[in-house]
Amino acid sequence: MKKLIAICLIGLLSLALPLTVMAAELTSCTVTADSVAGAPGETVTVAVQITGNSGFTNLAIALDYDREHLKLKSIETKDGDNPYLCGSNVSINKAWDENEKAYGFVVSASADPVKENGILFAATFEIASDFVGEAQVTPVVRYIRNNEAVFSIFEEIHATVTAGTVTSVLVGDVNGDGIMEYNDVMLAYKAFLGDESLTPEQMAVVDTNRNGTVEEAEYQAIYQIYIGGST
Repeated sequence: MKKLIAICLIGLLSLALPLTVMAAELTSCTVTADSVAGAPGETVTVAVQITGNSGFTNLAIALDYDREHLKLKSIETKDGDNPYLCGSNVSINKAWDENEKAYGFVVSASADPVKENGILFAATFEIASDFVGEAQVTPVVRYIRNNEAVFSIFEEIHATVTAGTVTSVLVGDVNGDGIMEYNDVMLAYKAFLGDESLTPEQMAVVDTNRNGTVEEAEYQAIYQIYIGGST
């Protein structure tokens, strides 16, 4: 009997050891909030993306953000009819409270592992009407897991987090120095001619129709702001 028990224990230990190692293994990925720009009073959308994704079935991610200058309006888990990587089986709470802080909170579970890199979800913020500057948006990863392992043992996935910024700029302030001046007009004019390449932040000021090019009407609008005409 003792010999039989010993054999059974050895067998159990031989199974438990690889399972323990499997559960202890940590993979790693990066969760990043994009950086965007907009004008005071405008709404902007910040995408939260994953890279280095080894495959996850479960995640819970909150958003910490500058509540003084940003107001969370909504969280989107799909673009039109196309779901983002967090999938269609998600729970969203954009007023989740902890220590008197309001987070955007996304919980997701999937039967099959998601192994692509790309957008997990997106958050839309309204910039305070009196704010010019940078406000931070930081993903807070509660957990990212994969339950493909034997007996549904969860594999914890370590995530490195990269914060994003929402840059609020004055309408017409192309160079971002906080002053509407002749240099802003010339930057817009040179971009219109194709003689100057603007940064994404500068394009956010000039390219009002968001088509990726500086058009004559957009350059003229900057000029009108400079001379004190209509905006």
